[in-house]
Amino acid sequence: MINMEKEEGSEIVYKLRQDSSFDELEVGRYYHARVDRLVKYGMFVRLSRLISGLVHESIFDKEYRENEELIVQLSEIRENGDLSFSPAKLYEYRTQILGENEIIDIEQLERHIGKTIRIRGIISQIKQTMGPITYNVTDGTGIIRCVELRQVDGKISNSTKVGGGVQMIGIVRDGKYGRQLEIDHMEMIEGGMLGKIEEKYEENISGKINLGELKFLVDWPALLKLRDRVESSVEILIRAVFSGRPIVIRHHADVDGICAGLPIEKSLKNLVRHVYGDERSQHNLVRRLASRAPYYDMEDAVHDLNSALSSRDGHGQMLPLLLLIDNGSTKEDIPAYEYLSSYDFPIMVVDHHYPSEDEVGPYLVEHINPYLVGEDYRITTGMICVEIARMIDPDAMVKFGHLPAISGVADRSSAGAMVDYLLLAQELGFEQTDLHRICESLDYAMYVLKYNKGEGLVEDILGVRDGNQFKEVTEFLSQLAKKNVKRQMESSLRHTHSNQLETGVQFNRVEIERGAYRYTYPAPGKITSSIHDYFVEREGPPMITIGYGPDFAIIRSDGVDLNIPQMIEEIKVEIPEAGVSGGGHLVVGSMKFIPGEGARVREVLEIKIAETPKKIK
Repeated sequence: MINMEKEEGSEIVYKLRQDSSFDELEVGRYYHARVDRLVKYGMFVRLSRLISGLVHESIFDKEYRENEELIVQLSEIRENGDLSFSPAKLYEYRTQILGENEIIDIEQLERHIGKTIRIRGIISQIKQTMGPITYNVTDGTGIIRCVELRQVDGKISNSTKVGGGVQMIGIVRDGKYGRQLEIDHMEMIEGGMLGKIEEKYEENISGKINLGELKFLVDWPALLKLRDRVESSVEILIRAVFSGRPIVIRHHADVDGICAGLPIEKSLKNLVRHVYGDERSQHNLVRRLASRAPYYDMEDAVHDLNSALSSRDGHGQMLPLLLLIDNGSTKEDIPAYEYLSSYDFPIMVVDHHYPSEDEVGPYLVEHINPYLVGEDYRITTGMICVEIARMIDPDAMVKFGHLPAISGVADRSSAGAMVDYLLLAQELGFEQTDLHRICESLDYAMYVLKYNKGEGLVEDILGVRDGNQFKEVTEFLSQLAKKNVKRQMESSLRHTHSNQLETGVQFNRVEIERGAYRYTYPAPGKITSSIHDYFVEREGPPMITIGYGPDFAIIRSDGVDLNIPQMIEEIKVEIPEAGVSGGGHLVVGSMKFIPGEGARVREVLEIKIAETPKKIK
């Protein structure tokens, strides 16, 4: 494999097309050749399927092997058509296909099926298979799988590396796995020419990122504050696709998380199909996974890193870009971030929980959170991520315009923009009753699916597939969910104690472990919310409800001036041995603690609850 250092002023070495004729040859020119066979008096070298000639042993400059590549100079064309060549040593040269000087953009290769062409780009993946060596090459317009069918020793050259510049000449085919280039000649590029390839790549990729003209779904000043961060995240994701970097999407396993993660997954897969020109790559390069914890825990981090290292070692992939959705903003995420920090594992977060920006910010390539621009949880991750997905692939988003409304209903957004989102959903055929049934059905389905992200069922529930099957599916599942919620809530109410605090706030203490079935839908958080809603509807706010278990507390509130993340941080300091962790929104959240310290945690927590003032209207 030969390195190309520069282009200007260097010799031209011609690469013949398979259909090149003798008439195109010229004595004195240099040609790329391959040793066809060794004979007693020298060796025959082949320039193409039709053209070969002799190099006499008297001018050998070294020992040669069959199938070895070399550069030869045409010494003589005899009257009988025989060709004589001599080996040539060139340290600076540029390769040109005989009769053609054009370098083809990868996105244009579909027009050249069956033709010998030349491309230049950057290697994004190298894979040593049981058969040929394959390379993925990107030029910023697309990515092509290149197959080296005639490697001499079946090993990857030391000079070939991911991120290196390369020129390849070969035939474009529609292969078993989609469009591919069968390599006939390959050169690594360094020095000034590599700089030119990188400049061209940047120019091409910049042309793919044109976000300024696309407006958000609704005209909402609060959401517009996030516009710059949204555009930045879109650019990061698009660049990841064009560079060949896999993307792992991790979202919280709740309704908002799914409404955020699903559209980004679909838009990215559509982009991958376009960039790679095949159906298979989308499944290898974009993965969506659900997380039960409301933060990125070590269990998920270990699983993701192990999977990524296996793909790198087994398939030559880069380590992925990790996109965390509806979690990732709090101190509880830091252990996982620290664990991944020694690897090339970029992390991006889209969240609407109260953030610990000073702690998590240094680990992130981008952080989108409404609190960072002076807004709050009323802007849901579903609302943000639908806009990100629309910018990645506007055509893929025709069926997803109602997801922000579902997200807002599920997370009880009180934003004025909910009116516009609900109207948009109505225009797409989703009434408000439909949205509530979808939320109930999806919450039930995700509880049953547990760590499974859901695929066809989730899409049917959301109504993003053809037809109106969501009406039948959600009618059944929502009734089942309501039945289970009612049973669990009624039994838990018998173990709920209410009293009036001196601040005028009603406080409800729910002993969930005594009143609810374990490992049965709904989860403790849903039970606590249902009981809280029951009392708010009956008594009205201000109201605080805490659902207790042996090692957790779930907090819900209305009409009070509460800051749950701050409260949890204070308890950590006051009872360090309790192992307290948790977070959430300012007025809705949860915490975990060591069971043996539960009594002390409850005591301190309820002292702070008793001091919580009513919200001033």
